[in-house]
Amino acid sequence: MDRRGENLVRPLMLAIGLHIILLSTFFIAVSPEAKTITPPPVVIIQATELTFAPSAAAEARAKQQKAEADRKKREAEEKKRQEEAKKKAEEQKKREEAKKKAEEKKKQEEAKKKAEAKRQANLKKAEDAKKQAMAEAKAEADKKAEAEAKAESEAKAEVIEKQAALEAERQEKEKALEEAFKQAEAEARALEELKKKEEAELAVLNALASEKAAANVLDAMTTRITRAWRRPVAFKGGLEVYLRMSLASNGELVDVRVVKTSGDVLFDRSALTAVQRAAPFDEVKQFDAATFEEKFRSLTVKFRPED
Repeated sequence: MDRRGENLVRPLMLAIGLHIILLSTFFIAVSPEAKTITPPPVVIIQATELTFAPSAAAEARAKQQKAEADRKKREAEEKKRQEEAKKKAEEQKKREEAKKKAEEKKKQEEAKKKAEAKRQANLKKAEDAKKQAMAEAKAEADKKAEAEAKAESEAKAEVIEKQAALEAERQEKEKALEEAFKQAEAEARALEELKKKEEAELAVLNALASEKAAANVLDAMTTRITRAWRRPVAFKGGLEVYLRMSLASNGELVDVRVVKTSGDVLFDRSALTAVQRAAPFDEVKQFDAATFEEKFRSLTVKFRPED
């Protein structure tokens, strides 16, 4: 019996005793013998407020309830501290990944600028060499022309012989200039091919970085869904279900449905509810439109919680 019941017993017993006394007095008053008997004075019992100390069982229950409330409060505070620590760790990890990505991008841009500067320097070097060779050829031709004018007074045969020698020499120099020009063009093409190769390598690095980021986001989404899951009644473990999720570009969940059931309706329904609780998935906002359409517009996930 609790404390409230104990507080009612004694007043109830007093009320019953009072009624018994009043009834006894009434029967005595109406009996024939009562005509010669002076009725007894009426006893008036003044009601007072009675208080009772709580029982040992009630005190024990009160202490137990207080201890249980304190325990739940400590557990809630500990859970809150753990969640805050985990959130801080996740934020630190995101900052480190963003910093690493920025450093990689900076290195790639510096390598690209260095290659472009080298290519421009080689092109300028080839152009300067070509201009110098043409200037030297022109100066030499002018010099030869002056020599030819001076030698016109000499014998016609000697002039013709020198002209033939000059023509041969000119042709050789033109051939040398042509070969130098071709070599410069070959070097320019080699630099262009090197640039294309570097751009292709850069594209591969960017694609790998995008794949890694997408894999990290998928892992984060799976972890959130698993945390949002609530174990159904009589769940024995070992079940898995495939879910098809449709997302908007802002991470909102558009639709989720079962594409391969686990055979347990309650488990399938708990998986769908876990996905709805975990939404929205803001992590997908970091990707461009092409990557989002390819990897996150519609995706299939396997849900298999740990036993």
